[in-house]
Amino acid sequence: MGKFFLTLLLIFMLLIGSLFFIPINFFVSSVVKNLDVDIEYSYLEGNIFSGKILDLYYDNNFIGDFNYKNQFTFNDISANFYSIDEKNIAGTVVKELHNITDMGTIVLKDFSASSIVSTDLIKYVDLHLNVEELEIKNFECAYINGNLKISSQEINEELIGELACFEGNTISAELFNKRMKELGNITYSDSQIQVRISTKTIPDRRVQLLMDYVSFTIDL
Repeated sequence: MGKFFLTLLLIFMLLIGSLFFIPINFFVSSVVKNLDVDIEYSYLEGNIFSGKILDLYYDNNFIGDFNYKNQFTFNDISANFYSIDEKNIAGTVVKELHNITDMGTIVLKDFSASSIVSTDLIKYVDLHLNVEELEIKNFECAYINGNLKISSQEINEELIGELACFEGNTISAELFNKRMKELGNITYSDSQIQVRISTKTIPDRRVQLLMDYVSFTIDL
């Protein structure tokens, strides 16, 4: 998953030392060709300070349309990005200058994303992801501070889970209600989010008799 955030960083900034107002597409197209990542986009406009990218794909999965704004200090480069479509994604990718050549190490800050999914048993499930900080080393999750909230009109209460990194480049969280009762879990691995929600959250007693959990997968 580190390559996904590295993709955002490389898309939203120029190489150090580039002339400030040369079009960003000139540099990014050259860099992407030399990367071991499957990145595609239909339109890229702007310069080293700001711009936009449309129809961004990673590994044949649609990521979205974004505006970006870069900031530079003596210590690091920050690429602020936010979606300009229905994806509701925003965040900041930070790359420290002292390890600028280590492409497998980046930090994601103030990241937020929301989505609505539906299953056969639960309609219009609202997923809200908030990550204060995610540190990636050697393209793997090394540290994360964030949570995921799940709600729906068809479940009794909001569920929330604190995210943590695990072996195998996996991010996972147990889901609890406000009374700290465990009612499910969520796992991110191999570009997929797997969600399990206890049927105890569903008012329909017939569903509770048939199964213990409702499970669904979201491809990223």
